[in-house]
Amino acid sequence: MKAAIQQELDQITRLLANYPGGLSLQQISVNLDFRINNKTLQRRLRVLVDQGCLMLTGQRRAALYLPCHEVLKTEEETSKDSKLAIFDQNTKAKLEFLDRPPYLRSKVSYNPEFLESYVPNESCYVPKDLRQQLFRQGRRFDSQLAAGTYAKQICQRLLIDLSYNSSRLEGNTYSELDTRKLLEEGIAAQGKVNEETLMITNHKEAILFLIENAPDVELNSFTIRNLHHLLSQDLLANPLASGNIRTTEVDIGQSTYKPLSNAHLLKEFLELLLLKAQRIIDPFEQSFFLLVHLSYLQAFEDVNKRTSRLSCNIPFIQKNLCPLSFTDVPRDDYTAALLCIYELNDIEPMRALYSWAYLRSCEQYASVKNSIGEIDVFRVLHRKQRKEIMGQVIRQGLHGPNASALIESYCRQAGIEALDKFTAMTLTDLSVLHVGAIVGLGITEAELVTWLANEPNHQ
Repeated sequence: MKAAIQQELDQITRLLANYPGGLSLQQISVNLDFRINNKTLQRRLRVLVDQGCLMLTGQRRAALYLPCHEVLKTEEETSKDSKLAIFDQNTKAKLEFLDRPPYLRSKVSYNPEFLESYVPNESCYVPKDLRQQLFRQGRRFDSQLAAGTYAKQICQRLLIDLSYNSSRLEGNTYSELDTRKLLEEGIAAQGKVNEETLMITNHKEAILFLIENAPDVELNSFTIRNLHHLLSQDLLANPLASGNIRTTEVDIGQSTYKPLSNAHLLKEFLELLLLKAQRIIDPFEQSFFLLVHLSYLQAFEDVNKRTSRLSCNIPFIQKNLCPLSFTDVPRDDYTAALLCIYELNDIEPMRALYSWAYLRSCEQYASVKNSIGEIDVFRVLHRKQRKEIMGQVIRQGLHGPNASALIESYCRQAGIEALDKFTAMTLTDLSVLHVGAIVGLGITEAELVTWLANEPNHQ
């Protein structure tokens, strides 16, 4: 019996491996070589998700089962494939200086000219044709929506992906499955040190800070220092160093680079860095500039690279572009690209890695987008009005034709042209309303309970 079940599990896994974009329950059922009823298939899929062989996105009818990257490739194979794809021969040649041990390489200190010579919207780290390519792949809306709209739609997946990959690049040994369990269920992986668990939960708080405050986040020292605080809280030996410009010297492992040690100059250069970043118009140039210079400056006692990786996502979150989650980026390649910046002020390897990683993220979140369906721009744009009239309907105790009449009257007064669409959308939302979803409607729980009790079909 167990052998037969395992055979079914193996067949399901092999099937999904051919569909990186994922399949629904019904699609899996019709593509399997054996017969199985839906309830049994759901149990089999649940086992595979729990084992980390599959990933579940979406809910109910929108649910999709996707193959996990860890199942499709071993880490060694992924690293090998990635390295070939990330760096061309010219870029690899630039990295050959790392073949020599640090004691044979020239010692270097912070170079102010690297930052000072950059002129926003005149200097160009990311060529125009590459920026256009990244924009075409990362664009998610044709209309201008509130900052953070897309990030909120994929929030749960982004929390897992970015927390896992950013932590992995720091040497964290949590698996993607363990990261998901920690962030979704609060279950820490056994055998892991507390620092690793804290690193991931800190990422979650920091990412949520950027998403939830997207319309108000500015590229200034307040934002970067608070982001650093969230990422470093309870991880630094000196709690006062969290969110504060460092006052101590730091060394860079594997590198001959010696960052600034003067706290006043660090604060001054951080302000200059952010002033330049604010003025950059293109989101990809702005993002890459932040990734490069926040890493290079090393303004904080520790957690600088994590701060740079989340900071470089601010333009994407605000512009509703696909985020950069660093999925599948090999740690050795990332470190090599950073060392090239630190010791040579050469951004080319990091630019190659950045563009590769961004296109990889676009592929990944295209499948997430498919699983949640296209975002209804009309629905998002009229969210405030929809909530307002829903509150009026409930407070006035209206149902059926009376509710429809009030909504239609509201549309005319508010100048909402798609009257039928708005009315149908609002009535549908009212039909599934519950006490856990009344924030923003301006009603109390008691008012909702009374309204539900007087519904004609209420039993």
